[in-house]
Amino acid sequence: MSDTNRREFLQRTGQAACAVALGSTAIVLGRRACAGDSWAIAPNKCINIRLGVTGADKVCEACATSCVLPLSAVRAVNEHSLCGRCCICPAYFDVRSSMGPDGLPTKKVCPRDAIKRTVIGDVDANDPLNNFYEYTIDEELCNGCGRCVMECKDPAGLGSIRLEVRYDRCLHCNQCTIATHCPEDAYTRVGPQPRPAIALEGEAG
Repeated sequence: MSDTNRREFLQRTGQAACAVALGSTAIVLGRRACAGDSWAIAPNKCINIRLGVTGADKVCEACATSCVLPLSAVRAVNEHSLCGRCCICPAYFDVRSSMGPDGLPTKKVCPRDAIKRTVIGDVDANDPLNNFYEYTIDEELCNGCGRCVMECKDPAGLGSIRLEVRYDRCLHCNQCTIATHCPEDAYTRVGPQPRPAIALEGEAG
């Protein structure tokens, strides 16, 4: 191979290597940029959170059905400081269903039975309707359909249940399918979420 051909070969090889390196760097930087962003639900826009049963005829299930994950990254969350701990919770029981012999509705709101009901405080064995209950969300079952959120609104509920994005489950997709299907643009991109501090070796725990 002549010196001229050798120089041309090395030049073309170098250009190709640079192009591959730049392309790889762009992909890595793009992924890092996207990883710094997260998705969140704007309460003032979300139909389920904002309106409730008194403001909408049908629950919006975009968060449950549009996520790329088999089980959506969105979960229902009960803020216990706002919860009334009622015996007949409208987000737990379907208060429109018939009453059973125990005086409680016979059907539940959650189609996946993701809300757990536990009696707390002093228990009145003679009158179960006089007891207080804690309602917790089983996140392994919840898919963020929003039915309980709708039913927790006034006038029956106190609005303690809302929908949130679980960042440990979210894939941080650059083009979120839930955001695409949300009818009110309530599913929006927000800034980086705080990450847990990692202690350096030798630092006190």
